[in-house]
Amino acid sequence: MTVLARFAREGRDELVSLQCDLCVPPVISCSTVVEMRKLGWLLAGDGNDLDVCPGCALSTSGRSRRRRGDAAPVSPDPARLPNLVVIGAAKAGSTSLHNYLALHPEISMSHDKEVRYFTDPDCLTWVGRYQDYFETGTRYRGESTPQYTKWPLYPGVVDRMADLTPDARLVYLVRDPVDRAIAEYVEEVTWGVITGSIDEELRDADAEHNVIVAPSRYATQLREFHRRFDPSQILVVDLAELADHPAATVARVFDFLGLEQIELDDEELRPRNAYGDKGALPGWYRVLRRPALVRAAHRLPKGQLRRMQYFFTRRMTKPVERPQPSAESLARLRATLAPEMEELRRMTGLELAHWSV
Repeated sequence: MTVLARFAREGRDELVSLQCDLCVPPVISCSTVVEMRKLGWLLAGDGNDLDVCPGCALSTSGRSRRRRGDAAPVSPDPARLPNLVVIGAAKAGSTSLHNYLALHPEISMSHDKEVRYFTDPDCLTWVGRYQDYFETGTRYRGESTPQYTKWPLYPGVVDRMADLTPDARLVYLVRDPVDRAIAEYVEEVTWGVITGSIDEELRDADAEHNVIVAPSRYATQLREFHRRFDPSQILVVDLAELADHPAATVARVFDFLGLEQIELDDEELRPRNAYGDKGALPGWYRVLRRPALVRAAHRLPKGQLRRMQYFFTRRMTKPVERPQPSAESLARLRATLAPEMEELRRMTGLELAHWSV
């Protein structure tokens, strides 16, 4: 059973962060056991052999389910491991930056953006598959996983990363922490992980494990990385700068990496994964999803399957409406985050004058 962390909550169900034992990249989620069951997780705590995410539960039959791992033991190879990692924050532009970095001839970014390797306590069991995500022959090999800065929801990331890639360069994207928390709420509602109102989710905003607030505790996340990485290895970038001045901001990242500058046009610097790109599927579609149908679809050629997935995503999903927290919830959130932002400014030297905190 791959439970990553548990958190007791006064007057509410226990919060659990969980990882699928099958898929690569591993699906991870932080919610209550009740909500995970509703989403379709098969839980070892309920008598199943493994913890299995909803996608694997539908697409992989019981007799075909095998714990993730290399076919034979593989020794980590520094020449094939990443030496560049975009560590977050969630909903702060990591998808766009991942694509921008991949345009440089001296950077090879992973073909899957979020590999979520270092969130896995058993990551060394599939280091061979992880290394296959990166092409060799470039100065930098990189990946981008926002969950790396969701401590304490996903603990142990920093130590696993430092043990395996101690000399890596890290880029940490941040944005107005209140806006980021609201965007996180929208993302979690889209996936069905959160079902309560935003005011309900912010009642315990001061709890270090609050799902939508913890990733906005930027100073806390940086302190965690500073335990094992020298601050000179970490570049903090404000999303507003990336959005308003993408060419100059990407040039600053290239300078940080010691790379020659390249010219990028407006189309190459178009934002990716903006609000409205994702949406919740209607209830009737979820009801129709059956293992036999999903497994049949997964037997299609990869290109055909992706086109079909794109069709359903674009035609049938509806963006979740961005909520407006109550004045009381906003005040609580800002009071919680104010010390974090003060410390972040002191740690980085960034003014961040346009932020609401």
